[in-house]
Amino acid sequence: MSAMKKQAISDTIDILTTLAHLPLEFEGTKLYGETVEDENNLCPDCKVYKLSNETGTGRITAYQVFTGIELYYNDMHMAYCNQNQATAKNMIEINHCCIGRYECNFGENGCCYMAAGDLSIGSMMKKKSFSAFPLSHYHGITIIIDLDELLPEVRQIMKLLNIDLNYIQKYICEDNRLCIMRANPSIEHIFSELYHVREQRKPGYMKIKMLELLLFLSDLDEVKEVTQTDYYNQKQVKLIKEVAAFITKDLTKHYTIEQLSERFGISTTTLKKCFRGVYGTSVYAYLRTYRLQIAEQLLREGQLSIAEIAAKIGYTNPNKFTSAFHAEYGMPPTIYKKSV
Repeated sequence: MSAMKKQAISDTIDILTTLAHLPLEFEGTKLYGETVEDENNLCPDCKVYKLSNETGTGRITAYQVFTGIELYYNDMHMAYCNQNQATAKNMIEINHCCIGRYECNFGENGCCYMAAGDLSIGSMMKKKSFSAFPLSHYHGITIIIDLDELLPEVRQIMKLLNIDLNYIQKYICEDNRLCIMRANPSIEHIFSELYHVREQRKPGYMKIKMLELLLFLSDLDEVKEVTQTDYYNQKQVKLIKEVAAFITKDLTKHYTIEQLSERFGISTTTLKKCFRGVYGTSVYAYLRTYRLQIAEQLLREGQLSIAEIAAKIGYTNPNKFTSAFHAEYGMPPTIYKKSV
């Protein structure tokens, strides 16, 4: 092995095993809007931020992988965050959705959606008016790469590994588009362990996984494997959200697709397609899940009988409610009620 290659490998090991100093301010927090640093954070290798609005709360845990590369764990229990995201030059945003659904809103005519397991890559030059979570429950990872801040030593490692940042920026993020890769085994392999690695191993492990991810993206065929995602019209999305609010307002009432179509002035085909686009499921499946989530909450509170809960969420037959609850939660409501 040549002396030059030995030195390159030695430099690589030094950088990968050295923990980055936490910055005073994380660049990527601008994605989330107004945040408050959590004073109770006990982890020396990260910073934890809290955010809240009228729809709920969120928690983000920020790590510096390398200088110029930040990784965020998102734990959101809210409908949206950051209504006025600023643009930035020479910065790449990568998102992975683990649980829930993520809505990227790009002004009047651009809404696109990520489902569990999906990966998105985009330039931060494209202004998002806000990020939303249609199910009010979202877990995922965000990675911010500031190309102007990357150290020469890190670029040297990337060059050694044939990581091509220019390809990722120029071709995958071409025309400031947002590209989504739907869930597949390669994405699952890269991200799954990031959600479960032990805290003391996380800083070093993230460096390795980051290089693996960038190498994976450098090898993509942008025509075959990366496609610009479908966008939904804002007016349609607003209407679909009104439909969802309407059918969940009184759970004892039942509506057909035809009745909803007539009431909201939208064709049945468009209603079904757009509803699935926004919420990732059919109208009936969405409502069924919503009903059972309310039932689960009522069982935890313990104030109502099984029959009363069934009637409250629109099940006239308690046996059908029991079967549906068992299928969703793995046990009948009587057992669940005793276990909480």
